[in-house]
Amino acid sequence: MKACVIIPTYNERGNVSQLIESLLRVFDSIKDHEMHILVVDDNSPDGTADVVQSYCQQYSNISLIKGNKEGLGSAYLRGFKWALDKFDIVFEMDADLSHDPERVPQLLSGIEHGFDVVIGSRYVKGGSTPDWNLARKLISRGGNFFARIVGGLYKVHDCTSGFRAIRTDVLRNINFDYLATRGYAFQITLLYELYMAGARIKEIPIVFKDREYGESKLTKKDIIEFLLNSHRLRLRTGERFAKFATVGFVGTILNTFLLWLLTEVFSLYYLVSSAIAIELAILFNFVFNDLYTFRDKLDNNHYFSRMLKFNGIALYSFVINLAVLYLLTAHTGLNYLVSNLIGIFTATAWNYLVVLDYIWRTKSRVYYAKKAIIAPVETKASS
Repeated sequence: MKACVIIPTYNERGNVSQLIESLLRVFDSIKDHEMHILVVDDNSPDGTADVVQSYCQQYSNISLIKGNKEGLGSAYLRGFKWALDKFDIVFEMDADLSHDPERVPQLLSGIEHGFDVVIGSRYVKGGSTPDWNLARKLISRGGNFFARIVGGLYKVHDCTSGFRAIRTDVLRNINFDYLATRGYAFQITLLYELYMAGARIKEIPIVFKDREYGESKLTKKDIIEFLLNSHRLRLRTGERFAKFATVGFVGTILNTFLLWLLTEVFSLYYLVSSAIAIELAILFNFVFNDLYTFRDKLDNNHYFSRMLKFNGIALYSFVINLAVLYLLTAHTGLNYLVSNLIGIFTATAWNYLVVLDYIWRTKSRVYYAKKAIIAPVETKASS
């Protein structure tokens, strides 16, 4: 396979030579892959591009593209677009020597064994940030926790890691329009899109070291963008939830009508009527959610499997609905139709989250280094 290490740079003249030399030494130990380096420079005024250009003249597997300074995300997007049709694997890597080039073979090994994304993680067993003070560790941990919860990336330990290997065939499935963030928020946006696309994700431990030369490019603007973007990722599902709620509302009307019809017209016991009404409403909701709410996630080969899963999950809602209906009707004297509506609303939010995770989203499987099903990877990160 062909692999390309993409390195965004801005004023990294003091680091880029050492990084390139280290990568070239590592490449010598990789026999089964054609390795390449792409430096994406944002017109560094310190002459970073000149240093890289001198290497391009010496090595055919080193390339340079330049552009305006628009942030980390923009640099990676330029790099991805350049590499997408040329390589099977792309790497993300910082230019400041924080990421150890010796870990490139381990990330590559994860790809070789069937994973789509391999993350060099500071926060799995064996990973660390030894040069950071307590305040910086707390800020980083807090940011990752925020991203995991607000962005819905619960199973990934290091959402903001900038050291990754990614299969380009998975990257091609990503809508680059969603990767509009320019700064460091790009990392979580990209990971979110890969996660939602069903990528098989693995984390391996790394030791993250502080830069020796130059200054950090992280700004207050990047932090604000990161916070806003994490919420934006979550809110993108708002339109889908509105559709889900619309289908559910119509299903509720159907459920209520059938409950009234079976109880009042056919004289069935109200709990029996409710059971029948709920099952018919479940089937109605499934069909219209499949065709309307989650139309973009359809897999025509697994229609009945989805229907059975939906029914299985809906059993929990069925139990909740019946329990609320019985408790409110039998113990408070509330009208059974009103009690039924309260029971339906009680289960709606939970039901949406479950079906989103288990039916209409290609499940992303995230493996931790110590639980990986691939060939053993050392759990102690190199220093």
